[in-house]
Amino acid sequence: MRAPRNLPFILKIYFIVGSVVLVTFALYYNNSLIKRMHTQSRSIERLLNHHIAIGLKDVSDKDREGLILEVLNLSDLPGIITDAAGRPMLWRNIGIDQVGDDEYTRLLNYSPEFRNDPLLNEVLDKAEEFDRVNDPIRIMTENGVIDLHFGHQRLTRELALAPYVQLAVYVIFVLFGFLGFRAMKTGEQRSIWIGMAKETAHQLGTPLSSMMGWVTIMKEETGKEGCSERLKKAAEETAADIDRLSGISARFSKIGSMPKLEYHELVPIIEETVEYFERRRPAMRINSTINIEVGELPLIRCSRELLGWVFENLMKNSLDAIAGKEGKINISGSINNRSNSVDIIFSDTGKGMNSNIRSRIFSPGFTTKNRGWGLGLALVRRIVTDIHRGSIKVLDTQPGKGTSFLISLPVD
Repeated sequence: MRAPRNLPFILKIYFIVGSVVLVTFALYYNNSLIKRMHTQSRSIERLLNHHIAIGLKDVSDKDREGLILEVLNLSDLPGIITDAAGRPMLWRNIGIDQVGDDEYTRLLNYSPEFRNDPLLNEVLDKAEEFDRVNDPIRIMTENGVIDLHFGHQRLTRELALAPYVQLAVYVIFVLFGFLGFRAMKTGEQRSIWIGMAKETAHQLGTPLSSMMGWVTIMKEETGKEGCSERLKKAAEETAADIDRLSGISARFSKIGSMPKLEYHELVPIIEETVEYFERRRPAMRINSTINIEVGELPLIRCSRELLGWVFENLMKNSLDAIAGKEGKINISGSINNRSNSVDIIFSDTGKGMNSNIRSRIFSPGFTTKNRGWGLGLALVRRIVTDIHRGSIKVLDTQPGKGTSFLISLPVD
């Protein structure tokens, strides 16, 4: 039995979905367990404090403070005891130091109404905070009424935060999983492009070598007397086209690896691109006006062949968008001092794009043409971003009004 062709893709989906399901189940189970532990922890807190309250009912005045401190030391429960007047008398595990025995009169002189002691004010604020999460326990002792205010122990607080921590971990897991899958997919696409580019360059190499030999023979024959001017012109055009095919082969060879970048002027590369299409204006039925508005620009570290390919692709897209009508193509260039880059803008008055096409225009395989691989702009973005460390984006587009592309190339 033969395995399906898309088995690697199925295995990836199975792995991703399986991982998400397992993590989701673990998250749900742990969250349920934490909730039960949190509920039980709160119940133990209240039970312990009720036992403290029961023990305090029969404590004599002389032993009251020592017993209360001993009981509170048995756990990390934060607790505050206030007297009938609402004055804090004893507290523990609230992050505020207990006043010493020699300052007992300080407690008796405190007025909860006027709040005349900053330290005790802070203790009383803490007691009010405890009362918002737990009802205070009133204790009837031999010497009067006291109130026990208690908060959550450290374990209870940590259990309350645990579900949010787990959720954050889950979100991070999903995010990194998505980024990893995306990186794998992008790596596969790049491998396909590189393999295709190298194979194309290899396949073009053999016939080009043979054609160059024949063109050399044709040039020798056309140099003899009696050769018609038409044949000479044909030989020249054939030689020019073969040179161009050699350049295309070199482009495919360079995009399949990291080419050596050298300093070049951008204006001659743009002008060569425009001249190429101008020479083929009759054959391509170009009725558009191509205008260049590029001033003096600094040298850019680049691959001349690959940047020429970028400009050709954008020019051809503009011509296709104009679709035979008398449109305009404008190429402008300027220095962007803020980003220390050179900005090249390709604008046309073609059919433009809607938001759906605009969002997918650089995706490999996407095309709006009846024929084509949909790799032109995808390769353009790879050349600009990956090889030249620049950026390319649709600056503006409106259906029926045209499109503008912005290329930014860094200046070293």
